Amino acid sequence: MNREQKKNATRQAIIDAALTLFAAHGYAGTSVNQIAEAAGVAKGTFFNYFAGKEQVLCDIQHTLATEHFAKLEGTEGPILPLLREALMDMIRQLPDERTLMLAVIQMKLHSPALLEQERADTENFMRMLTDIVAYAQERGEISRSLPAKVIAELAVQTYDGALLYWCKGFGEERLVNQMAISFELFFRGLVPEK
Repeated sequence: MNREQKKNATRQAIIDAALTLFAAHGYAGTSVNQIAEAAGVAKGTFFNYFAGKEQVLCDIQHTLATEHFAKLEGTEGPILPLLREALMDMIRQLPDERTLMLAVIQMKLHSPALLEQERADTENFMRMLTDIVAYAQERGEISRSLPAKVIAELAVQTYDGALLYWCKGFGEERLVNQMAISFELFFRGLVPEK
C-alpha cells in the first residue's frame, strides 16, 4: 500500500468508526477519543485528518451521498424510487437532534475552510445527481421540462431548505419524517405528464 492509499484507508477507518459510534451512542455521546480508539489510531492522528467530530459528520454526509449514488449508475430497474430511497437512507444516517444539526450548519457557515469543502462536496454531489437525473429522463421516468442540472440543484435546495426548516424547530418531530414530506412533493413534480 502506497502512502496515499494508507492515508485514504486511515481517513476511511476514522469515518467508519465514527458512523458506528454515532449510531450506537448518538453524536453527543461519542467523543473524539472513542472514535480514534475504534479506528485504531492515536488522537493526534485523528486531528491530522479532521478538526473535530463535527467535521467527521460533514465528511460522512458526502461519503454517504457518493456511495449511494455510485450504486444507482447504470441501474436496470426504475431509478426514481431508488433515488428517493438513497436520499432517505442518507438522511437516516444523520443525527436526529435539531440543535446538533443546526450547530453543524452554523459551523460550516462560519468556517471558510469548511464552507469551501461544503461547496466542493455539493458541486460533486450535484454532478452525480445530474447524471442520474439525465439517465432517468432518457428512460422517460423524469420529466424533461427542466434540464437535469436544474433538477439536481432543486433537489439540493429542497434538502437544505427542509433541513434548516427542521433545525429551526418547525415541521415534523423527526428529521427523516420532515424530509419524507419534502421529497414526496419534490418527486411528484418530476413525474412526466401523461
